[in-house]
Amino acid sequence: MRTVDFPEAESKHLFSWNRTEDILIGSLQKLYFNMMYTGCYVCRKSFQINRQRLPSAQLLLTLEGEGRLHYQDRDYRLTPGTVMLINTWNLHEYHALDDGWKFKYLHFCGGMSDDYLTYINAHLGHVFPLHNRVLCETEEHMDAIFRETDGTGLPDYPTVSSNIYSILTSFLSQKNSVGPAQKSAAAIHRAAAYIAENYARNITTQEIADAVYLSRSYMSEMFAKTYGMAPHEYLIMYRLSHVKDDLINTQRSLSDIAESSGFQNVFALSRVFKQKFGISPSEYRRSMGNGD
Repeated sequence: MRTVDFPEAESKHLFSWNRTEDILIGSLQKLYFNMMYTGCYVCRKSFQINRQRLPSAQLLLTLEGEGRLHYQDRDYRLTPGTVMLINTWNLHEYHALDDGWKFKYLHFCGGMSDDYLTYINAHLGHVFPLHNRVLCETEEHMDAIFRETDGTGLPDYPTVSSNIYSILTSFLSQKNSVGPAQKSAAAIHRAAAYIAENYARNITTQEIADAVYLSRSYMSEMFAKTYGMAPHEYLIMYRLSHVKDDLINTQRSLSDIAESSGFQNVFALSRVFKQKFGISPSEYRRSMGNGD
């Protein structure tokens, strides 16, 4: 075990960092959960990771600021109190959205890492918020792992493994403590967040429902009760809010605005815009003092 010398190309994108590295070999590598890397970063806005084919699971706990994860063709917001839990063998990209994104992270393998990862992802997702108690316990266990491995001697592998096991089982206890109504409400808010992250693409109601693991009909019903409109209508209004902002604050062409807002073409944008607001996009731009 050793403290890692940080690559200069990466360190210039951080305000501060601490991390350690360890590789457990021999018969115990399958028996114990093994920490491969752990640490804490405070990032600049320029910080970005884009990689794949690492033989580990990664847990990332956001403490301050905000980041974004792109994983398996979906985008996730990484906000304070949320955990990212992914298989780093798969292609993944995450980056800071502003200066000051602070997170603690843990790469681990061994034990039943793959089974825990599969089960937790299926029931809680790849990114999920932690209850206050679980949040505190998770950070305490991550700190304990860092302290145990932050030195020149060999760490106590049973202690490291026990802390990783405690983190994973606490996630399972949180999953079991959430009732059906809470799960549905959380899923609907995730559906709205999915729309916000993917509105520029040609997404469907079925795709939104699949993203939050609900049936299309149930998701649509609960979404309408929560937001007062169907998911498709919410998507249209969300797109139009961005169109309005561009019409007021930029000189971009209608064609560019349509493409970046998820409309197939200018004609589709103009038709929907006039249907909703009674005037064309060009007329709206002029009425707001941004045009000839």
